Amino acid sequence: MEKKIHFPKGLIGLENYRDFTLTELPDQTQFWLLQSLEDEHFGLVITNPFWFVPDYDFELLESEALQMGEDLDVFVTVNVAATPENITANLMGPIIVNQNTGIGFQVLVADRKYTTQYKLMSTEGG
Repeated sequence: MEKKIHFPKGLIGLENYRDFTLTELPDQTQFWLLQSLEDEHFGLVITNPFWFVPDYDFELLESEALQMGEDLDVFVTVNVAATPENITANLMGPIIVNQNTGIGFQVLVADRKYTTQYKLMSTEGG
């Protein structure tokens, strides 16, 4: 299944990339590809952080929450590595997507208990 996602402000550090498709990776039920429609050579592997960190939480500003509405999906970017134990996720920059509108944005999480290199396959985490 492929879904179009529009980021009105782009992604953090990648503001020129605003339109993407979200596609489940074959044989990878926990990972998706967020593929740029502006640049066919640019895409990000993302995952649902709650599968790896069940108590993951962060706060949205009231203005962000009002803008996004309800029925939100939360994803984090994944750094793919040669071995599973070295695969990491950026828990400090979640990507929020409204399931109904396909509008998304990325936020910064200030909570120091999270890291940009959380080891997904570790029993201890990042």
